[in-house]
Amino acid sequence: MKLKPLILATALAFTAMGAYAEDQVYDVPLTGPSAEGTYTASFNAVHAVAGAFVDTFTFTPSIAGFLNGSLVTTAANPATDINFTSATVNGIAFNFSPTGANEWGFTDVAFSAGPIVLKLFGIAAPDLAPGTAVTASYAGTLNISAVPEPETWGMMLGGLGLIGFMARRRKKAGEPSGMMTSAC
Repeated sequence: MKLKPLILATALAFTAMGAYAEDQVYDVPLTGPSAEGTYTASFNAVHAVAGAFVDTFTFTPSIAGFLNGSLVTTAANPATDINFTSATVNGIAFNFSPTGANEWGFTDVAFSAGPIVLKLFGIAAPDLAPGTAVTASYAGTLNISAVPEPETWGMMLGGLGLIGFMARRRKKAGEPSGMMTSAC
């Protein structure tokens, strides 16, 4: 009977499709701080096999702060195309452009502390058969802006309070609050 080998071959082909997932895991260092106190990291991935993938990037900042991220891919032909299906940074979802030759995504600004994990789900060369050799890539950035420590906020508020106290004291003494007197 020729039907049995055909069913077996079909079943084997369907199970082999899932084996082409090319999942990648990266630890990415952050650079900084910049003059503005921000840290940044660039990341990228190249997929050599068509099919679904889940890439995981881990960033370990030494600060807590506000973060945002972005990613982009550009396809010149079907073998270089990547379709992003979803992505999260510590549970914060990326917003994506429609799928096509040029795709981009970004996060809203959110607070984060400790390890930052970016999970990116996509399909490399979605128009080609899974397992086909391709060169599909994407790149992105992650930025973290430091949040001042509580002691810094305390000193700033204390300084503002002293300035207000001095202005009020001068006003009661009859001296205009905007003028400074000199001892000369």
